Amino acid sequence: MARATVVLALALCGVSALIAPSQLPATRSAKTARNTAVNMVFGRTKDSRKSFIPAVSTEALKPGSAVSAICSGLDICIAVDTDGSVYALGNKSPVLGTPMALGPVKAGKIKDPLTGTTFSLKTGEVVGKWCPNFPFSFLFQLIEPAGLPVFKAKTGGGSVQVEVDINAKTNFESGYWKGILDAQGKADGGYY
Repeated sequence: MARATVVLALALCGVSALIAPSQLPATRSAKTARNTAVNMVFGRTKDSRKSFIPAVSTEALKPGSAVSAICSGLDICIAVDTDGSVYALGNKSPVLGTPMALGPVKAGKIKDPLTGTTFSLKTGEVVGKWCPNFPFSFLFQLIEPAGLPVFKAKTGGGSVQVEVDINAKTNFESGYWKGILDAQGKADGGYY
């Protein structure tokens, strides 16, 4: 009897995998879906709200180099081209997550110091060969090239300001469970 139940359960699992998602009943209406940048999280999320946040002092910038900054919980690379133009990009290399702020900046491009991949400062797209440095050229040849996120940047008042979604960190962290076994403690800041 138990063996027949297991076989039946396995057969039902196999059949349910063949049902197209469009044939399944909808559990949420379009009215309840939130229009946020982070839409695959649990808990409450806030609407996307972009604002210019001070990142670094203009005194810390030198042509042909980059510095890192944290803006509303996002790791940002502030790059200054050799002509003095200021750009803001994501600070993590899409290949290994190495800081882009360690890479050289020249002629509208920034180079990942580890893999050798070059990215456009204006668009964040890969320029040239993907992961040209050995052994990365061999190890990551099957990974599809990915660019860096680009942010609007402006200078003024002695600092560089970067336009970021100030609710991005809150929306990302809303996916974390807060319950009795949560190492972060209670949602109100207390501990169990």
